[in-house]
Amino acid sequence: MTRWTAWVGVLMWAGAAHAATLYRWVGPNGVVTYQNTPPPSSVHHVHVMHVHGRASPAAVRKALSALHPVVLYRAPHCTPCRQVSAYLHRRNVPFRSIDVSRGPAALRDMKHKTGSTTVPTVTVGRDVLVGYIHSALKNELAAAGYLKAPKG
Repeated sequence: MTRWTAWVGVLMWAGAAHAATLYRWVGPNGVVTYQNTPPPSSVHHVHVMHVHGRASPAAVRKALSALHPVVLYRAPHCTPCRQVSAYLHRRNVPFRSIDVSRGPAALRDMKHKTGSTTVPTVTVGRDVLVGYIHSALKNELAAAGYLKAPKG
């Protein structure tokens, strides 16, 4: 089962649920699984989400941003930084934007959290993307469960 198929199933299940628990884990082969029943006991690093009422797209984004927060480290006159920001907005991905030109503390924090001082740097959960490669960012967001960008 592909990640997208699994995610569509989760959305359908969550939309019908009144109050439920959703489990997310990464299997040994790297496949991300979302399920409404606990995973096998051999699985480690399970994330648990509680869904109450019908899961609207906004509720799903909020749950994902708690599991896989997206942070954009940027500078004011950085064209790739603006491209990343625009892409995240188009995909309706909630993200935190940190301007590293605001002072040495912001740059130190970026270096500590990402190991980089290059802008743009994007974190999706614990994954770090240095620079802007559209396909890499698209794949990271998909792997984290964020829905595809709307057409048009």
